[in-house]
Amino acid sequence: MTQTNSKFFDDLAKVTTNVVSAAEGVLDEAKEMAKNQGEKWINEMELVKREEFDVLKELVVKLTLENAELVNRIDQLEGKSGGK
Repeated sequence: MTQTNSKFFDDLAKVTTNVVSAAEGVLDEAKEMAKNQGEKWINEMELVKREEFDVLKELVVKLTLENAELVNRIDQLEGKSGGK
């Protein structure tokens, strides 16, 4: 009887291990599917990454300053040529 109980508990341990392993596999698969779906939604919304936004923001600031300087120079040149 002891050997039968031992075999039963060994089998039960194997089944339990397999169930836990299968549950972990299902959980990993669900996480991967959720991640992929989230990435798909983000791509469909055409969002930009923070780094890309910051680079473009710096570029806009730089170009705005350059534009202001050019407008100022044009005003000065037109003022000089208008006086002649």
